[in-house]
Amino acid sequence: MENSGLSTTLLTYFASLSGLGAYSAILGVLLACGLGVPIPEDITLIAAGILAGMGKISVFGAYTVGCFGVLAGDAFLFFVGRKFGRRVFHWPLFSRIFTPERIGQAEDRIQKNAKLVCFVARFLPGLRAPIYLTAGILKVRPSVFMLQDSLAALLSVPIWVFLGHKVGEDFDLAIKLAKEFQIVILVVVAVIVCLYFVRRYFKKKRSKNALDQS
Repeated sequence: MENSGLSTTLLTYFASLSGLGAYSAILGVLLACGLGVPIPEDITLIAAGILAGMGKISVFGAYTVGCFGVLAGDAFLFFVGRKFGRRVFHWPLFSRIFTPERIGQAEDRIQKNAKLVCFVARFLPGLRAPIYLTAGILKVRPSVFMLQDSLAALLSVPIWVFLGHKVGEDFDLAIKLAKEFQIVILVVVAVIVCLYFVRRYFKKKRSKNALDQS
């Protein structure tokens, strides 16, 4: 979970906004998060929920701008990587954010399990941006990327917005619950990953048995 001081500052800032200004700020910050800028995406989504609870934006608007913001940021990185390839690592902005170590970790994961990684990466703040950029560079099919990322966003975004809507203006409670929910989400993701590999193992085993019997 990100620095509590930064989280409190973000929540205080967002709480001072309303209407179009609030939507614009939420969208802008989420796009920056998508580019790998170290700003807490979960706190931004919680802020959208808090603003909805305060009546400064609509609940539907909070969910919509949240989903659009995270998906637009992810898609931007993916298609930049797909179009420009490894050249992007030498661009001044990207070279500062995407270190060789982060890119190496992302590439290793994507090469092994593209579908699973594109889904799980949405829940991994430190690796999400380099994974999506690298997925584009490695020419993962856009349909695969968009489907997996959208499914993950439809699971994660409503959780954070709903959480913010329920806590109201209690920022300390919001940050505390965000930390706890982050752990819960990671546990759920770990279970999904385990089930994926168990399913794949038994699928390969059935295929092998079928070949042996033929």
